[in-house]
Amino acid sequence: MAGLPGMWVRSLCGVLAVAFIGFLTPATSQGAEKSVAADNSVVVSNYAKSKNTTQANGLPQGWKLRIWQGEPDIKVLTENGKNILRLRSKVASISIYKDVELDLQKFPHLKWRWKVTQLPKNADARINNKDDQAAGVYVVFPRFPSMINSQLLAYVWETSAPVGTVLRNRRNPMVHYIVVRSGKGRLNQWITEERNVREDYRKVFGEEPPMVGGISLLIDTDDTRSQAESFFSKIEFRKRAHVRLTPPANRLVKSLIPAMLIPTIGSPE
Repeated sequence: MAGLPGMWVRSLCGVLAVAFIGFLTPATSQGAEKSVAADNSVVVSNYAKSKNTTQANGLPQGWKLRIWQGEPDIKVLTENGKNILRLRSKVASISIYKDVELDLQKFPHLKWRWKVTQLPKNADARINNKDDQAAGVYVVFPRFPSMINSQLLAYVWETSAPVGTVLRNRRNPMVHYIVVRSGKGRLNQWITEERNVREDYRKVFGEEPPMVGGISLLIDTDDTRSQAESFFSKIEFRKRAHVRLTPPANRLVKSLIPAMLIPTIGSPE
């Protein structure tokens, strides 16, 4: 890109940012499946096998597919009598998205279960050409115009960046990563995580969050030209925390997000 006029470079970066948001936040369709709400929680996960033969590569009912690069490899499996979702990536970048409308003042705590069996080789979210993750849970906050103004908090399982790291996506400044897990220490194990999304949003963006509009699950190995595999089980928003844990020390990429500290609350099984 060297030698291009500054205006061209800025325009190209803007196009990439718009495309990235569109990749994670497809337009809401009428008749979208409603999340299951109970007194104390809103359940997001539904990994029912699709009856619609046009759904690509095993995409579960109620979810939409977005392909950034490569071929999707998605499958609904059964484990201990319950459906789970498997994502695989071979030099690919894909997400699946589900519409979820809720108020974080009522349901501030996000709880989910995941398992990673293979990490992208030498990936590191702090380095632009190595920004791949085996698993990410993205909370989407649509704002008009949604294609360029929506905000996303991404809870990711990193290969290299330490747990507690908070940084802004270099391609899209509206996406902020929070590293919940890192490295191979807990591979092949189901882990339950929990985050206070309202508090995370306030500390990242400096204001009260708008309504949540959706959840994306992402797997990404295109930058490192490698492979990854991850699994997802139950995902829900809760009124109250399920567990109370002392968070580990925070780490911060100060060059990207100055003066912001976000506690990490991970709850192993």
